[in-house]
Amino acid sequence: MTLVGFLAALGGALRDAAATSAPAPTAPPSQLTVCRFWEPSLRASSGAPRALIAALERLGPSLSWTQNPNYRRRPPDATFLDNYGYAVIAGPTDGPPALAAAPRLALGVLLLGPHAHYPLHAHPAVEIYYTLTSGGEWWRDEGPWRQEPPGSVIHHAPNVRHATRAGTSALLAIYLWRGELATHAKLTTAGETAG
Repeated sequence: MTLVGFLAALGGALRDAAATSAPAPTAPPSQLTVCRFWEPSLRASSGAPRALIAALERLGPSLSWTQNPNYRRRPPDATFLDNYGYAVIAGPTDGPPALAAAPRLALGVLLLGPHAHYPLHAHPAVEIYYTLTSGGEWWRDEGPWRQEPPGSVIHHAPNVRHATRAGTSALLAIYLWRGELATHAKLTTAGETAG
């Protein structure tokens, strides 16, 4: 998918989320410890269109934050769950709570606290990230780590091992998953994939 295609999907999902009149929630949206970095990350976002940041600011109070159940069962380190979370803006109705239903894609935000390391993992879905904050590093296949500036588009093909780590400030990125959406990412080692 090209940057134009990604931004078109993002715009459509944001419009759908804003236009959807979802039933009143029975409970408030879920919050996680990592959410303490949400507003500072939005303020620190540079290189992203101001309208995009404004849309995320408006959606923020409605986002329901979650974590991959594989990581909740076996966290990669003692501080990971306090510094990792994601929220789905648009996605399948049988997945984590989303603001808008989208059966063929999952679109949302990833938030990592400062110095958090999201270790080597893989999944069968195609994944595209659009970075909003600076200082984050990304690793794919055999590496090396590379720092990507805000506004970068990062593509992970199905079952490609990849990792992410935040710098001295939190990492905020928009993600888009397409393809096999039901299978959660699994942590991997250097010689294995999730497939």
